Order: sequence, then structure tokens, then C-alpha cells
Amino acid sequence: MTRMKKTTSETLTYAGALPFWLLLIAPATLIGFETSQAFLAYGAVISAFMAGTIWGVAQMGKAGTAIIVASNAFALLSFVTLLVRQTALSAGLQLIVFALLLLTDRIIFANDPEHRWYVRLRTRVTIIVALTYIAMLYRLA
Repeated sequence: MTRMKKTTSETLTYAGALPFWLLLIAPATLIGFETSQAFLAYGAVISAFMAGTIWGVAQMGKAGTAIIVASNAFALLSFVTLLVRQTALSAGLQLIVFALLLLTDRIIFANDPEHRWYVRLRTRVTIIVALTYIAMLYRLA
């Protein structure tokens, strides 16, 4: 991977975590919408996107059929979290989805030294995002 692509990937990955923090610190209601619902909607979109990246990696032959199935299950679970009427339960489920997505990436790239940087990046950003979920759960309690 070229340095430019790697830098772009890193920048976009960290930038993708920023809305979680912005929605976390925003007032409970902002311009007519509940920020906790926006937080969950954004989380569902991002986790479904991450599930899609896992599906794509599997299509390139870097993972087996089980990973393809898991990526689809993660995307569907992300959608289901939007249907859950209890905000705290939905946030907790999304946190679990993000942890499972990271675990899946770590499994896929466990023996791939070329992508160690990506696994480290995913780990750092997942921790950053997980902290926002923990804070959101605290706020909802």
C-alpha cells in the first residue's frame, strides 16, 4: 500500500470517530432531534460499513465463508439496533458489534505482517469509539 493511501485511510478512520464525540458532548436535543438517536444512527451506519469492509476482504480471498456470513450478520445486527426501543440496550448492542468487528479483523489479519498497521489503527479507533459508548451509556443511566 502506498504511503498516500495509508495516510488517507488513517485520517478518514480517525475522522470517522469524531462524530461520536461531537454527538456525545452535544445537548440532549439539538435542532429538533435527539442526539442520542443520532449517535445510534451514526453507530449503525459505521458498524454496517465496517461489516462491509470485512465482506470485501473476504471476497479477495483473505478469509473464509464463515467470515462472509459473520460480516452479513454484523450488518444485520447493526440494523436491528435501530429497531430496539431501549436506547441503552441499543447502545450496548452496538458496542458489542464494534468489539466483534475488531475481533474479526484481528482474526483475518493475524498472520499478515503487511496489515499490522491496519490492525493497530482499528484497535486504537475501536477503543476511542468504545469510550464514547461507555460515556453515552453513563449519560443514559
